Order: sequence, then C-alpha cells, then structure tokens
Amino acid sequence: MERRGLLENPEEGEIDVADDDDEGDDYETAISAAGFGFFHYSLIIIGGFANASDAIEILCVSILMPAAQCDLQMTSSDKGWLSAIVFLGMMVGGYTWGCLGDIYGRRNVLIVSLLVNALAGIVSSLAQTFILFLCFRFISGLGVGGSIPLVWAYISEFQPANKRGGALSTIAAFWMVGNVLVAVFALVIIPYDIGFVSPNFSYNSWRIFLTVCALPSLIVAIVIIWLPESPMFLLLKGRHDETIAILQEIYAQNNRKSPKRYPVTLINTSGLKVQAETSQSCWKSFLTAFSQTWRQTNALFGRSLLRITILMLIINFTIQFGYYGLWLWFPELFNRLEMYHNDHPTDMVSVCELTTFHGNNTVELSPCDSDDVIDPNALVKTLITSIAPLPSNLWTIFYMDRLGRKFFLIFSMVMSGGAAFGIYFVKTVTDNLILGCIFGAVSTMGFNALDCLGAELFPTHLRSTALAVTLLAARIGAIVGNVVFGYLVDVHCAVPIFMVAFLLTGGGFLGFLLPNTTRTVLN
Repeated sequence: MERRGLLENPEEGEIDVADDDDEGDDYETAISAAGFGFFHYSLIIIGGFANASDAIEILCVSILMPAAQCDLQMTSSDKGWLSAIVFLGMMVGGYTWGCLGDIYGRRNVLIVSLLVNALAGIVSSLAQTFILFLCFRFISGLGVGGSIPLVWAYISEFQPANKRGGALSTIAAFWMVGNVLVAVFALVIIPYDIGFVSPNFSYNSWRIFLTVCALPSLIVAIVIIWLPESPMFLLLKGRHDETIAILQEIYAQNNRKSPKRYPVTLINTSGLKVQAETSQSCWKSFLTAFSQTWRQTNALFGRSLLRITILMLIINFTIQFGYYGLWLWFPELFNRLEMYHNDHPTDMVSVCELTTFHGNNTVELSPCDSDDVIDPNALVKTLITSIAPLPSNLWTIFYMDRLGRKFFLIFSMVMSGGAAFGIYFVKTVTDNLILGCIFGAVSTMGFNALDCLGAELFPTHLRSTALAVTLLAARIGAIVGNVVFGYLVDVHCAVPIFMVAFLLTGGGFLGFLLPNTTRTVLN
C-alpha cells in the first residue's frame, strides 16, 4: 500500500490530503485495530490518578482552614479569598494550558501543568504569611486548571468509540478517590502534634498534610513521561509515521504480539484538518501560539459550533455554581446546627431558621483562643460524604455507553437540584449528613457525563481549547456560587438555596438540546 500524498500550504501551515489515492483506514478503525487491553487499563489508571490529584489539591485547602487560621491569622474574608483563589487560578490556567495543549501536544503540556501544581503546593506549605500562601495557592490553581482539560483530551483520543464512555467515566470516578484520599490524609496527619514550630518558622501538621497532598501530582507527572503522545494529535500535525509507530506499540502491549503484526499501515486523513509543524524562534513561536490560541477560541463561536459552545458554557456554569456554591457550605451548616442543638437539644429547626444564631454565650471567643486542631469527628463525616458517590460512579462506569451521556447529565442535575431544594427543610445534623451524601452522589453523575460530552462534542484540533473555555465558565460559576452564597446566606437563607436548585434543574433541562455522542466516532 502506498502512502497518500500530502500537499502543504506554506501560507497557512495546513496540509490538504490529495485525492489521487483513496486507500487507507480512518483513525477510528486504526485505534480499534490496536485492541483494548493492558495499555488502555494502565492509561486509564494513570489518567484517573491525575484527576484524583486535582481533586486533592482543590479540597485540601477547605479541610485545613480551621487548623491554619491562627498560623496565617486568617479572618473570615481571608478564608473566602483563599477558597476563591484556587478557582481563579484554575480559570486562567485551564484556558492557557488547554490552548497550549492543542498546539504543543497533550502529553507534554499535561506534564508541565502537573509539575506546576505539585511544586506550588509544596512551596505553599512553607509560606509563613497569608499573602505568600495565597499567591502559591493561586499558582497551584494554575496547574490544576491546566491538567483537568488536558487529561480528558489526552485519554479520550486513545479510546475506541465503544469503550470511550466507560473509560472516561472511570477516570471521572477517580475524583471520588481523590476526595477519599484527602480525607484520609487529613485524618491521619492534621489532628496530631507533629512537625516543629519555632518563633520565626513553623512546619506543623497542617503544613505536612499540604506537602503530602502535593505528592500525587508530582508522581503522576513523572509516570506520564513514559507514556506516548496522543496519536490523533500527531496525525493532525502531519506526523503519520509516529502515529503508526505508537499504534503498533499499543497493539503489541494489548495483544502480546509483535508490533509488525498491527494490520493498519496507512491512515486516511480526509476530513481532518492536518496542520504542519514549522521551526521558529522563541519569540516567533510565542506570537504564533498567541495568534493560534485566539483563532482556536474564535472557531468555537463559529456558525457550526456556536450552539453547542453556548449550551456547554451555560451548563458548566450552572453545575459548578450549584455544586461548589452549596458543597463548600455544608461544614458551616453542620456547625450552626451543632451549636443550636447544644443549647436547644429538644428543638427541631431548619438551617434557615437559625442563620444568625451564634450560641448563648455573651462573649464570643476568637477561634485562636481555643484548640485550632480539626476535630477528628468532623473529618470522619468528610470521609463519609467522600465515599457516598461510589455507587453512582460505578453506575456511570458500566452504563454510560448504554444509557448515554445525556441521560446521566439530565438525571443528575435535576436530582441534585431537588436535593438542594431539600436543604431548606433539613432539621438535624444527621439530616444534613444524609443530604450531603445524596447531593454528592447524584452530582457526580452529572460531572462524569459532562466530562464525556466535553471531550466528544468538539473536533480534535479544538478539543483542548474547547474544554479549557467551557471550564473557564465552570470556574466562574464556582467563584460566583461561593460569593453569592456567602453574601446571602445570612440575609435570606432561602435565596441562595433556591438559586442553586433552580440553576441545577435548569441546566439539566438544557441537556435535552445537546446532540447525542454515545458510541460516536471522534471528529
């Protein structure tokens, strides 16, 4: 079989496929011919732990706040900024790294983003002032924001159509693994008097916890060095021989056969936007990257993708406004109910009936006047709510390709909206724990489905950029959700709760307007 001719357009850097030879298999056939086995299972596990490491970095700050508030002299407003700064970093990092992933490759940029996350996390544990700590958590957020879209783009391009949903759902399920791991790390580290404290420098238990939380990102970044670049990305860069070589190696690992027995020798690139790579100076490369990033972003709002892009932006905003706007406030609601029932053990009230209650003490003590180590019982509750999504994660893993992405997205967001509405009627700490478990369990299905849709709705040459742009809207939703809830929860508790319920339900119904991508070929 002869290779199809490739004609380069030197002005636009694109390659057109000649029509003189129509032989060759399409990419979907080529990736399916490599089989599904050891390589894919290893890739899914590595990608899953990359996702888990992101979850750990996001959640570790909210867990350590009570222990760190005195060391860093944090006020309530400082804590609000600390929660928001990670999402601000993710918002900037997701867009930047995602676009670079479409230009320089998913694997290489993913490694760098994971390293940025890990190193910033480790250095932040050494910060002795709140401002320095805030800056390094922002940098950590830059890394987290980049690795999230790149993981989905990278892993999805190795999967055959009939396995993609299950593979991506498995990776999404590792978010729960990250939640569990960070709770376990906290439970075995923070309550104990370890580390050392001096007049000018301290490295106590919560700082050790922060260092441990950064290690998964560092380990995954090192492991990915031994993985290949996305074959689809290489194909679109005109690197046909490298694409075939990688597929041959995948075939050999999956089937325990010689790479030479891989049946595909030629991949038909008709219908794909193949782009040539050129050698440029650093400054020229920067300008080219900036220009291409702008073009790729504009392409998402072109006539063919405008409707899908807008729908995905709105849905991403609503699900993260609802999830993070409410989820991060569960500990506060727990605390208010505990305080009230300590003084009124026989009363039954909802959280909205005691928004201004601070106990019967006439003197309000500063948190630093008491033990600022986290109560292990609170960490056990965090662990319970982290494990709660396990059944729903298993359901999406085994049925994502059967029931479809839209089913899980719509079902999850409508159900989580109902759960959010139910918090208005919660009367006890136990009810809060149960509601938190239900809310987390049904929400995770929506995130899993949205992760699949984000990787499948957009063409390959725009996939990382699309994931970055939609996650930009998601981060804005998370930030706004936290701010709105914080401002309104003590003014009129029902308003933010009903806002969360309405946005989650409305975003779910918008899912009906999305096309079905279940078992379809990647563009």
